[in-house]
Amino acid sequence: MKRFIYVAIAAFVLSAAGCVSTPKASAVPAPVASAAAKDSPISMAQLDEYLFRSDVMVVDLRNFEERFNSGYIAGTESLPFFQFLEGRMVTRGLVDGKPTSWDISKAEINDGFVYSNYFKPGKTVILFCASGTRAAFVKSILDAKGYTTFNLGAFKDYKGVNKVLGDGEYKLPTGGGH
Repeated sequence: MKRFIYVAIAAFVLSAAGCVSTPKASAVPAPVASAAAKDSPISMAQLDEYLFRSDVMVVDLRNFEERFNSGYIAGTESLPFFQFLEGRMVTRGLVDGKPTSWDISKAEINDGFVYSNYFKPGKTVILFCASGTRAAFVKSILDAKGYTTFNLGAFKDYKGVNKVLGDGEYKLPTGGGH
């Protein structure tokens, strides 16, 4: 009788194991030429489907103060546009002598920048920032370099479970300490 019970339990466990399925990763959609977030086939509402995947890199282009004040999304990489990429990867076009143009045709792209050190070749690159403007600008550059990219737009639109709240008070230290 014990043997029958053990066999029955084993059969039940094995049949139940066949019913359990692991969630399938969403297929990455085809990229679009438009850099505008409104045209992206991936939205902030779908971001959780792409986080923590080995074939996808999700990049937050906001500055450190924005990230620590407003919060961030766990599983993303921080590459602040203004604090790091601008001037190294690209110099925006000048308007009245100031780098304020988001017109990619007026930008000076630094071809000596080692893109592969920051944006992993072969991975889909999903970008976002505070409004989608920086993400659109960087998407245009990366597209021209052969990357598959998507602009998700604004961090504030993310409602997923991976949001880590900021403290609303962070300020970068000032002064000469290094």
